[in-house]
Amino acid sequence: MSVWLDIDLLQVQPFIKIRKNPKGNEIFDIVRKKWLILQPEEWVRQLMVSYLSIELHFPLNHFSIEKGVSKGLKKGRWDVLIFDYSMKPFLLIECKSPNISLTEDVIYQASVYNIELKAPFIAVTNGSKTSCFMIDKENNGYTFLTGFPSYPNM
Repeated sequence: MSVWLDIDLLQVQPFIKIRKNPKGNEIFDIVRKKWLILQPEEWVRQLMVSYLSIELHFPLNHFSIEKGVSKGLKKGRWDVLIFDYSMKPFLLIECKSPNISLTEDVIYQASVYNIELKAPFIAVTNGSKTSCFMIDKENNGYTFLTGFPSYPNM
């Protein structure tokens, strides 16, 4: 069972830059500072990054986007990882296209990525629904939160 956060990612839509290109529409990634092909998952990723930086004041220079991570014998790529001021993983976010349901499989995927990363918080989103939870190491599980964790002070 998931707990959905009461947030509207579309409130940051005016801050998202989109341009037309002969190859298709592009969206500007504010972390990587480059234009990308506008795909549904990229739209959700940019909404989430903008929401966390604009509304919750997470520093953009502590975000990492789409980097590789090993998960057993397979390699994967996290969507968004936010580091604390000590540059330790703080919040791992798995973004899905708006048409993908947020199931236990999505939470499991993010949790597997987090085995190596060891972020204390994980979030999953498809743009319309978002869930965030804290890793419970003692009980080998997680606890759903009713909001995002506050970014740690220096």
